[in-house]
Amino acid sequence: MTNGAPLQSLLSEKRYDLVESAFQDALSDPAGKAETLLAAVRGLARAGQKARLQSVAAAAEAALKKESSDPAVARLRWAILKEAVRAGATPSTPDGFHRLFEEALAAAWPNRPSLVALLGRFKFREAKDPADGLGRAEKAEKWLPFEVGRVFSMAGRGAGKVVETNFALDSVRVDFEAAKGIAIPIGVASKNLAPLAEGHFLFEKFTAPEALRAQVIDDPGAAMKRLIESFGRTMTMSEVKEAVKGLISEDAWTSWWAAARRNPQVVVHGSGRKATVEWSGSADAADANLLARFDKAPLKDRLELFRKNQKRSTDLAISMAKALAKDAEELEDRDPALAFEIAVLVEKFPGVALAGAVERHVLERPLALLPRLQDRAIRERALEVIVKEKPAEAPAILAEWFFKEEDSRTIEAIDRSLAEIDPDTRERTLEKLTKSPRSGPRAFVWFAQRSAQDEAFRARLNPPVLTRLLDALTWDELGAARSKVREMFDRTGLVAGWLVKQATVEEARVFLEALTRHQELEPHRRDGLLAAAEMRFPDLRKTDDDTFFVTAGAIEAKRKELENILKVEIPENTKGIAIAAAEGDLTENFEYKARRDKQQLLSARAGKIQEELGKARALDPATVDTTEVRPGARVTLKGGVTEKTVTLLGPWDSKPEERIYSYLSDLGKALLGKTVGEKANVLGESLVIEKIESWK
Repeated sequence: MTNGAPLQSLLSEKRYDLVESAFQDALSDPAGKAETLLAAVRGLARAGQKARLQSVAAAAEAALKKESSDPAVARLRWAILKEAVRAGATPSTPDGFHRLFEEALAAAWPNRPSLVALLGRFKFREAKDPADGLGRAEKAEKWLPFEVGRVFSMAGRGAGKVVETNFALDSVRVDFEAAKGIAIPIGVASKNLAPLAEGHFLFEKFTAPEALRAQVIDDPGAAMKRLIESFGRTMTMSEVKEAVKGLISEDAWTSWWAAARRNPQVVVHGSGRKATVEWSGSADAADANLLARFDKAPLKDRLELFRKNQKRSTDLAISMAKALAKDAEELEDRDPALAFEIAVLVEKFPGVALAGAVERHVLERPLALLPRLQDRAIRERALEVIVKEKPAEAPAILAEWFFKEEDSRTIEAIDRSLAEIDPDTRERTLEKLTKSPRSGPRAFVWFAQRSAQDEAFRARLNPPVLTRLLDALTWDELGAARSKVREMFDRTGLVAGWLVKQATVEEARVFLEALTRHQELEPHRRDGLLAAAEMRFPDLRKTDDDTFFVTAGAIEAKRKELENILKVEIPENTKGIAIAAAEGDLTENFEYKARRDKQQLLSARAGKIQEELGKARALDPATVDTTEVRPGARVTLKGGVTEKTVTLLGPWDSKPEERIYSYLSDLGKALLGKTVGEKANVLGESLVIEKIESWK
């Protein structure tokens, strides 16, 4: 400015003399007033003031040449010279414009060994005038940043080194960390390759990765400082992760990030991949910065800041906690759930007694508050406070909430608490649950899951309870939890275990009758439960058409035999009958009669196999009860010096030569139902049962 008038106003008013004066004034501080100097040159150029432009360009060259050791001034000198020449000025020196351009360009791009060669390549010395010379110089300048050996970074590729310049293809070839020899057009390179100076984190990562890796692993906080200072700005978590990629493994990233952010000078804002991280000059400065942001932030952000930074320092955490406690107090009536959540968050910090008062106040109506507490841990804390502050009312409150709770972990915590403070209420609660499970569907699923692991819960199982578990398969309110209920009816699930190890024959019969009435359970699960019951109680379903057990392999073999009869033997015999019949005089046709007899035998055989397949049940090694001899058991017997091992499978599996017998054979019947230690008559010998195990 001159006399207080902005430069643009002087240009608009065509007061070019004052513009020239403003330019001369700005030359006294070229680095600080670079924009003014360039704006003046461009303004005079647009106005066509060539004479004045020639004058200011000469003045700039005289003044700035003396300070060209300053890189910023040297770049400004070259920029002004280019603007002036483009506008028609013809700056020169006694040695000619060539020498002037070479000196200015060399000062703007110091330590560039390729400069002389590039100027020669574009025949700079053959330029006839400054405008032609500038065009050739700028062609050379375009390649100057990308000398072979220079290191750059590129978004998405990381650091890389120029290994070749290809003037014919107008491109540079770069070796990146993960990809070598990538050709990049020079125009793209100018926009997307960022130069890396020696000492920059990414430069060291590319040129000396092992040394940097050791530093990064040994001191994550110091590595974070170096990284952020290299970039000179706040970085996102994604950028940080990309920068250390290859220095630490993917598996180690989470722990490394946690260790780095624990440094008191690291300040993290936000969460997730979009979180930003900055380096503060000191731990105190970082805390002050965070507290200032905390004070100005809306409540949601204050909570996030507190959660993420409460472990930075005790003083910072206490300051934030006290402020949040006051927020909770103000919310007691308007939003008691949020007030309670905040109080729980800050209650452990010294000097925040207000949090306890808030907790007690908002829990005056606990059953109204609990449904509004979305966080499971917060609900459990509320239940703890209820037990502590309302000991007389707590059992009834916990028992009522037990049926409304959705999370199995909290249901478990309620059951545990009731067992401690009022066992009678707990007993009544569990009894109500087993009799009226739909009053607490999620609690009923929890009960069933506990029954698979806890003997005391399993003792409560009986046909009515398991029938209600079948009903639960149709309860829409269970949502995805119905799949867990369905798994309880698998061959190795809760119900099969109850049938094999716990149920009486009458209980098994009652449950199986209920099972036949339910259509929600898939056939393979229903058949598996039926097989489990029959293995425990072989007489359970004895009728005139008894079912029997065989291995799945034997069933498959029978099916293949049936298929062969129906699809191969019968069709072939049918053709034979037709051929024999074509020979005439059936009364004397022996071939015809033989074929007819065979057809009857084949049909009878097929019918018998089909009937037997309908009665066969597959033995499941996973459900064999080894507490006593049952179908599917391998039994070790001893008597004196004699030791025998026999396996009881189905009638289709019998191989006496391999000591595999049908459980329906005399030997099988002599062993069924016996336990370890009992005697049995086996093949004429009196032997003692030493061990019972599944055949697989």
